[in-house]
Amino acid sequence: YHEWMKSPELQQLTASEPLTLEQEYDMERSWREDNDKCTFIILDKQRWADTSVEEEQCMVGDVNIFLTDPTDPSLAELEIMIAEPSYRGKGIGKEVTRMMMCYGATKLGVKKFQAKIGLDNQVSIAMFKKLHFQEV
Repeated sequence: YHEWMKSPELQQLTASEPLTLEQEYDMERSWREDNDKCTFIILDKQRWADTSVEEEQCMVGDVNIFLTDPTDPSLAELEIMIAEPSYRGKGIGKEVTRMMMCYGATKLGVKKFQAKIGLDNQVSIAMFKKLHFQEV
């Protein structure tokens, strides 16, 4: 994960700043421990099924739900990152976003989702529009 986030392209697409390895560990710890976040790592299921491949080598990206409004637990922000360039443009982001929305609705009681996307990230904007998100 840390290697992905060294990429200037990913930093720009995700509006992220470079972090030290220790800062990355702190962030990953918060994903596990904070009640207002839900993070899943996206794996290549074919590589993952191959027992000779290390789990870390199956990682493709991540998807997150953030419960951003403590007064309204039915509202959540979605984030998706397909970090491995060879996996982009194959519908994985759309599939994983739908799965995470289903998880949020059925397990967390989320009724309304939002996504914050940089205006220059046209690929993400187009994907969320295909999922019937409205630009505001």
